[in-house]
Amino acid sequence: MKKIIKDYFTFSVRERNSAIVLLVLIAFFIAFPIWYKSTKPKPVIDKVLLHEVEQLQQNNPTHDDSNYKSHYKSEEASERIVFEPFNFDPNTVHEAGWHRLGLREKTIKTILNYRIKGGTFRQAADIKKIWGMKQDEAERIIPYIHIVNAYPTKKVYQPYKKEVMKPQIVDINTATIEELKIIPGMTNGLQYRIVRYREKLGGFLTIEQTRETYGMNDSEFALIKPFLTLKETLLTKININTATDYELGSHPYIERNVAKAIVLYRQQHGNYQTVSEIKKIVFIKDNLFLKISPYLTTE
Repeated sequence: MKKIIKDYFTFSVRERNSAIVLLVLIAFFIAFPIWYKSTKPKPVIDKVLLHEVEQLQQNNPTHDDSNYKSHYKSEEASERIVFEPFNFDPNTVHEAGWHRLGLREKTIKTILNYRIKGGTFRQAADIKKIWGMKQDEAERIIPYIHIVNAYPTKKVYQPYKKEVMKPQIVDINTATIEELKIIPGMTNGLQYRIVRYREKLGGFLTIEQTRETYGMNDSEFALIKPFLTLKETLLTKININTATDYELGSHPYIERNVAKAIVLYRQQHGNYQTVSEIKKIVFIKDNLFLKISPYLTTE
């Protein structure tokens, strides 16, 4: 135990020197302010000037108070407001009118901002709710408030009525999607499929061909048929002397093998002089020829 205490309180030469330097520095910083204060020269007082200042204060003891009062009065005068009462509507009176009523500039700006943001005075007592409005100011102007229309007339909106278009009879070869859309039975985008099929086909020869539209059933065709007519029979035709087998095979009535046979026959025997020459191809029978020939040309 003694060894531990001895080791704890025993210092090396370096530690003792550091402690001595630290104590000297502490003593210096404590003594320096006291020494500096004692050596600081005292200010020289001009006794003659001091005497004159005392005489001046005795001759005019209220000089500072009078300056303060005069300054206070000037500020009070600048805030002095003239009250010119008149009957007014707080929802419409202009800025100059508020000045005539004796309100302060800051209060007037608050009122104008309130109105700009949609605020409305519904009764005279509402003026007291304005931020910064003093009680005496409000009581002074309330007797002159006459609100003409506290509740502005709201615009009455009529309920939206969707315009219902009556279906009309349309030409199946020229009808637009909008015209087809209003026909009863045109559900699930049937009008789009009819127009798309008409373009691929090159036009309808008969109204019954619309039944071939993908996805159309007998009941839908029965609904739309009374509204369809066929006046324009101008068809878009395919030139069998220039068309590729791909172009021919894109037609709904011409299968790919038939399209290839038409092109192959042309390559072997030269250009077709008439459309009927395709009947020389073995598997183009009369019924198929009658079906596709209106959509073919040699020119």
